[in-house]
Parts: sequence; structure tokens; C-alpha cells
Amino acid sequence: MSIRPYIRTPGEYVYAHQFRANRFLPTYRRATMRVSVAALLVVVVVLHVADATVLRPQKLLFPAIFSFGDSYADTGNYIIEVDPRPFNFSPYGDTLGRPTGRASDGLLPVDFVANAVGLPLVPPYLDRSQDFSKGANFAVIGARALDQAFFLEQNVTSPAAPMNSSLSVQLRWFEELKPSLCNATKQDCDDYLGKSLFFVGEFGGNDYLAFLSAKSVEQTTQTFVPVVINAIAAAAERLIQHGARRIVLPGNIPMGCLPAILTLYPSPNASDYDSYGCLDKFNALARYHNELLRRSARELRAKYPRAAIAFADYYQPVLAFLTAPALFGEIDHESTLAIATCWRKANTRKY
Repeated sequence: MSIRPYIRTPGEYVYAHQFRANRFLPTYRRATMRVSVAALLVVVVVLHVADATVLRPQKLLFPAIFSFGDSYADTGNYIIEVDPRPFNFSPYGDTLGRPTGRASDGLLPVDFVANAVGLPLVPPYLDRSQDFSKGANFAVIGARALDQAFFLEQNVTSPAAPMNSSLSVQLRWFEELKPSLCNATKQDCDDYLGKSLFFVGEFGGNDYLAFLSAKSVEQTTQTFVPVVINAIAAAAERLIQHGARRIVLPGNIPMGCLPAILTLYPSPNASDYDSYGCLDKFNALARYHNELLRRSARELRAKYPRAAIAFADYYQPVLAFLTAPALFGEIDHESTLAIATCWRKANTRKY
């Protein structure tokens, strides 16, 4: 079955360093919230050339895409290892006609990026029947940036993910696969990996949910966000040492807008909520994460000038969706009200 998203790539010229998601909102009338994220990523990755170079995003070509992350990127690894199979029922996969192992009713950002640059949807690494010559997806639903041992050292006993799938594990999977990807000359391998596109994340959300089960949001922000960022930066550097030259580091979404956060940590004080109805201190955590990740991307670019390392903003597109959800798809009035109730008022019966 061929799965093709309903998406139009912007045909206008853009300056990558000046891209703003809202420039393209009218173009994606039948796309989901995640399409706007994908549009951002497609444009951001053109930073492999000089900032002022004018490009057509739809003309970008990469020999392969390699993706690491959690539920925002997993295209089927989790369901291969976990039984009984989760995400195998409606609403998962509804817009595609069947569940696909994604924690979504449709496609994910990495799917739209693959489509936009002319590559097939990135297959899950744990499905060994797949052809990985054009990319592999190592992301796993629930994956964390940090290993379980670190959480135990911090006396955080939040249940671990159903499978061992931390960032270090995903990197090991890539290293195990690498010899089969380019077993010719070193030059051929360097050329293949150097021109491929690497997504490292989103990571951090599952780590912070675990820390928040035992620590305050303030302690999580100040103490553990830098640790998570260091792990992500170290992973990017490790990939560069393997030959990667085009790396995207996606940031966190507004955590304080998540229905789970709104339900688990409600506040009686209206002042704790922002204009979107989200818990501001949890959004502050996500903003701090994104600030440090941007800084890490800059530092890596300075250290490795031949590599293109871009931060991808997931935060602002989510806020744009909350502001005007109908711009991102054919959402009827009842659905819009349900979204508003779920996200803005934290009504647990609505999600």
C-alpha cells in the first residue's frame, strides 16, 4: 500500500534563515498540525549552504534520511517489540486507512519531509525485512534521551519504557547498521552519509515526564534540562564522527499544553495559566530546553564548520495550531470546540 500525504510544497523562493511558519499556513488547507512542522523542517535543512543563498525547498535531494527520537518520529519500531500491539486500533491511522505503528492518526514530520525531498517513507529499523539504503528510522515511542541507569541514580523510579530504547541504544542500532549501508570505500561512505539527512529528536519530553514524577518542575528545569541537552549534543557529535554533515535537532513542544500535564498538575490559580490555557511553568521548561538546544546547535556549528546543524522549532507551530486549528485542516465546529476544551480547559473527558 502506497501512503502519500495530501501536501503541497511551497513553490516560492525562501531564505532559509528568514523562514516563518505562518507564511505558509494558507498553503496547507488540508494538512494536519504536523505538516506545518514538516514544512519548517524542510526549509530549515537548507542551512547546509550559506544563510543568504536562495533555494527552492522542494528541490532538495538527499540519498537517505536517518531518524532518531520518540513518538514524534517512530514509524513502527515500538509495535514490533511490544505485545500486545498498541496503536493498532482507531483513531490511529484513520487518515491513512489503517494503523501503521505511528502514535498518530496520520503521518509524522519525518514522513512529510521524506515525501517533500523525494524519498520513500523512512522504514523502522527493527523491521529487518526493509531496504535501508534510503534511510532508517531508529525512533521508538516513549524513548528518552537518558539511560534508565541515570534515573535510578537520581531516585526516579518512574516506570521505564516497555523496551530499552534510549538515545544511546538508538545510536548503537545505527552503528550496527552502518556497515551494511556503505561497505565500499571510505570515500563512498563519507559521501553517502555526508549528504544524508539526520534527525536527532525530538528528545527530552519523556525524560522530563519521568523527572516530574519525583522532582519539582523548577528542579527539573534547572538540574536536568542541561543533562538532557548534553546527551542530545553528544549524540549529534557522535554522528558527525561517523560522517554525518546535515543534522536537524528538533526542539520540544509546549509541555504545559499537553492534556496529561494539565490533568496531572492542575493549579487553582488562574495566574498559573497563560492565554492559551496552558501551564506556564511547564512551558517555561520547554522554552529553556529549546534555548539550550539552539545554543548547542550554534556551538556544534562552530566546532564543525563543514557540518550543517539546524535547530527545528516545534514550539511555535503548536501554539499556531492552538490559536487557529481550522487553518491546519478541515476541522468542523464541533471538533474545534473539542480541541479548545481539551487543550485550553484541561477537561480530562475530552482526550
